[in-house]
Amino acid sequence: MKNILIAVTILLFISCGEDDPVASNTDNFNRTAMLTNWADNSIIPAYTDYESKLASLKTATTTFTTTQNQANLTALRTEYIAAYKTWQYVVLFSSIGKAAELDVTRWVNVYPTNAATIETNITNASTDLSLSSTNTQQGFPALDYLLYGVGVDDTAIVAKYSTANYSTYLIAVVDRLIALNTPVLNDWNGAYRNTFIASSGNTVGSSVNVMVNDYIFNYEKYFRVYKLGGPLAIFGGSVRPEELEVYYGKQSRELCLTALDAIENFFSGKHYLSTTEGDSFKSYLTYLDAKNDGQALAPVMLVQMQSARTKLNLLNSDFSAQLNTDITPANTAYTEIQRLVPMLKIDMMQAFNINLDYLDNDGD
Repeated sequence: MKNILIAVTILLFISCGEDDPVASNTDNFNRTAMLTNWADNSIIPAYTDYESKLASLKTATTTFTTTQNQANLTALRTEYIAAYKTWQYVVLFSSIGKAAELDVTRWVNVYPTNAATIETNITNASTDLSLSSTNTQQGFPALDYLLYGVGVDDTAIVAKYSTANYSTYLIAVVDRLIALNTPVLNDWNGAYRNTFIASSGNTVGSSVNVMVNDYIFNYEKYFRVYKLGGPLAIFGGSVRPEELEVYYGKQSRELCLTALDAIENFFSGKHYLSTTEGDSFKSYLTYLDAKNDGQALAPVMLVQMQSARTKLNLLNSDFSAQLNTDITPANTAYTEIQRLVPMLKIDMMQAFNINLDYLDNDGD
């Protein structure tokens, strides 16, 4: 998780000359308009859709736990993956406002989930998921296990829920997701929207500064490391497929590509689930005439995102199958993902005149 460093400045050395990411433009960019676009067209709509998806997940959970059969399990899985895909958008905003206060990422998507402890909790009828020790026993990774991993096949999985404790635990996990999101959405629909937009400077703690840092952290950690680099053993050790997102349900490529869509859309200022664009990192970099090797930085970054997408699409839809058979295509995809990191951490940060507020030790 992100470690905020107080009074620490990361000095990013770059060469001068034509490759300087910032030209001579004075920074009078309308950051208020960018924050407004983010709040009204990306953040609040995403949280609203996520709340709706969670409500549908709750309904499907109630139906399945009331009548345990294959059709209801299939319907429940459909609502689960729909909500999980929406989370890939919401996570971009999870370190600001009420979401940061509640530390939602700690509870919603920590994987691998602890299947053994989940089984112990079910046996003991333990459903208090507010305890700090339970963060690996809840959220979407726990649902992944509960909907795909508790039996050898679907017949066995459905049979598990004839035991009341399994149904009770499943309901508790879904209710916890709703309980974490509702106050966040309410906060955005209340006073926090205006507070967020009003903080339009780029000083430490301002909305722009926080969003830039969190966007890069999300790409570097939640996307690059957790979805592929860690399980691929890029940072040491042996290949660990069991650490992949959706290990049991095997939809890792689908979620990974959804996350990349969210990352690219936010960069471009696209309205949530729309092609309409507003002020954004892309337009800000264009205004600043930011460069990478003499080329306009924003288009280069978008091309690199597309290159990563192309390589990810070549992988098995189940990343664990890919890692267990041939890791070469996965390494290639990781390399394309990694190529964007210095553009984010050096070129874009320097252009915006913002310093990183976190440290990592991944050697990049």
